Amino acid sequence: MYFTYKENRYCVNLDWLQYSVHLREPEPEILCPEGYRIELCQGNNIFEHRALVFDSRGAKYLTLLWKPYSKVLSSNLMTVQVANEYLYLMSGQGVLWSFRDVQQIVDCTFNAIGRVDICVDWEGSSERDEFLRHLNSGHYYAQHKSEGSNWWHEIEKDGHKRKQLHCLTWGSQKSEIKVKVYHKSREQGLIGGDEPEKPWIVREWKANDMDIRNVWRLEFSLSGAGQLRYKGQPITLDNVASEQWCLDVLCELYHNRFVTRINQGRRQGHHNNDSRVYLFPFPTRSAGLAWADPKGRDYELPASITLLRSMMRQIDNPAVMASKLTFEEYATTILHIIQNHKLDGYFVRTYEQCPEEYFSNLWLNVGGGLRTCTPSPSRLMD
Repeated sequence: MYFTYKENRYCVNLDWLQYSVHLREPEPEILCPEGYRIELCQGNNIFEHRALVFDSRGAKYLTLLWKPYSKVLSSNLMTVQVANEYLYLMSGQGVLWSFRDVQQIVDCTFNAIGRVDICVDWEGSSERDEFLRHLNSGHYYAQHKSEGSNWWHEIEKDGHKRKQLHCLTWGSQKSEIKVKVYHKSREQGLIGGDEPEKPWIVREWKANDMDIRNVWRLEFSLSGAGQLRYKGQPITLDNVASEQWCLDVLCELYHNRFVTRINQGRRQGHHNNDSRVYLFPFPTRSAGLAWADPKGRDYELPASITLLRSMMRQIDNPAVMASKLTFEEYATTILHIIQNHKLDGYFVRTYEQCPEEYFSNLWLNVGGGLRTCTPSPSRLMD
């Protein structure tokens, strides 16, 4: 989707979509719809099985992963990633078609959105370059975004080599929302005169009459989308398929999750009087996007939920599952956390069982010794 706002050209798109489905059977029959080709592959270190779905052109369309090794994950869980090209070429319609096609391949029902990346591309300028340099130097800062990195490249000008900033990131690996600003034209190889890695993106820039050698991108990666709520409800495929929804959410993320200010030393506790500055003008819209709270309210993930999620990741460690005594100590601690912080509702929504039933089922798999396997070197959803 591309448009002009206040004489500035923009392209707004989904750049990544991963969602999960519930299989009727943990070991489903895989059917290949007419016009497609399915290649069954070795899984990775999380899932035992993987399938690549190709369209009639031979281009990758879907990546399916199922049968998790972990006993913490539901045995009938399958994750689906839609290929980047389809998110651009088919837009929202491709999102809905992907689920329709998955249902033809396996017998399943929709579960939840796992990860969605929303991005906006814009043309660079001297003013915006200066803005990014201020962000990198610390003269400007992104509020509540402490962890991140910066990337540079070398250019030659007037016979001298100098470094030029081309990427800034905010958010650690555990962050639910990661933010990234980077020179998309350089990433696509257009600065060096190479053919673009993803020509469908460049075609959209051309359609919007943008300088394809000077396009930057602001990207929001929502890795915890399953715990996000849109107007109090879980995010659905219909939401993600809507261009209006994507634009509204992007505007909200830009104004509320990419709060940039001048470092004037006017911060004291929760009060921040540093002047706010903007990378580019963008409409202000409230999309109603918020985190789900165990009591029905919405705000950022509290420390108690972060602790619970960390403990749940640890309990699946083979060393924990191998020993009944160790497992019992972990499970007891987790149950105390749930009880003390009143996280029963959150636990049921996230793991689809009450805590006692969940750990009773896990107990059946405890004490069998360490599980050894040779996981595929392939990354999740590559």
